[in-house]
Amino acid sequence: IDLLSHLYVMGIIIPRMVIQQNLFGSGLSRLGENKTMEFGFLVDRRRYVGSNFEIAPLDDIQDSIDWLNNEARVSKGWIYPPLIELPLDPSEKKRLPVKDSATWYRFEATHTIRISHDDPDKIRFLILGLGFLFGIYLSPTGYNYIGRVPYKEGKLTGVIPIGDDIVKGTEALSDFYDRHPDERKGMFAAIHWFLLGQTYAHPWDRFDAQYKVLDGLYKISSIPSCSHSRRPVELARYYGVHLPSWAALNNGKSKLSQIRNDLAHEAIYAGEAIGYSNPDEYYDLFFRDFNTKLLAAILNLATIYISSTPEDRQIHAWSFA
Repeated sequence: IDLLSHLYVMGIIIPRMVIQQNLFGSGLSRLGENKTMEFGFLVDRRRYVGSNFEIAPLDDIQDSIDWLNNEARVSKGWIYPPLIELPLDPSEKKRLPVKDSATWYRFEATHTIRISHDDPDKIRFLILGLGFLFGIYLSPTGYNYIGRVPYKEGKLTGVIPIGDDIVKGTEALSDFYDRHPDERKGMFAAIHWFLLGQTYAHPWDRFDAQYKVLDGLYKISSIPSCSHSRRPVELARYYGVHLPSWAALNNGKSKLSQIRNDLAHEAIYAGEAIGYSNPDEYYDLFFRDFNTKLLAAILNLATIYISSTPEDRQIHAWSFA
């Protein structure tokens, strides 16, 4: 099994490659009757059946697993982009070739999902939400990836599914989509950036992504208008989530809001020019956990994890009721 049979690399001509203007694609998946869509990359041989959906591995999933185990560029739960040779100027022709990570690339599908009625937008929502349940980023066939891609369950959430969590969780995602048509777009955007924003290389970019998610969740909620610094407080109170110490208010401000304001308006992060300092708080983990709990609560995922203590470094299980 060769690397290029499993990754479509932008800038390299490969059979079956599709060049697209839109980074995340549009209409490239095989929909059948708009009830079925292939997606990946998920390392799971199990089949899941709910009241109005079925999720199953493709027949050739073992090929994808073999590629992951034997050929993929992996480190600490991440798949890294393939290396491509960079073009040289005429004056550089005598230099040694230089390789760098591909900017955009694609995986072949590992799974298929089928729902009971014709709604491709709902299928895309369920695929993205399924990634949230597994703690990885999943997308339909034909969509491009940028940067690294997680493959280990729980990598992006710190929470893993057990027992029948995937069926129960997907039922809840389906119910949210059906009951809240006005919030579909905002929730899709929040889950998408919550997951994808963690693939950034630099901590200030990951922080900015999580803050955008927090603002998106505030907009989805029915909480009355309030200041940026108060939004985490009101969200935590409304959804029964413990407020982290770094989001607690002191004279109308919090550590979180101060870092956000400096970064958004002054190109300052943790009190210094971007890249010169890091905050004492471990936002990569704890801000992610706070947003994970808010997402779960808004999606009506019945899990005691929502009420767990903040700033906890343990891996949790969803264990849906």
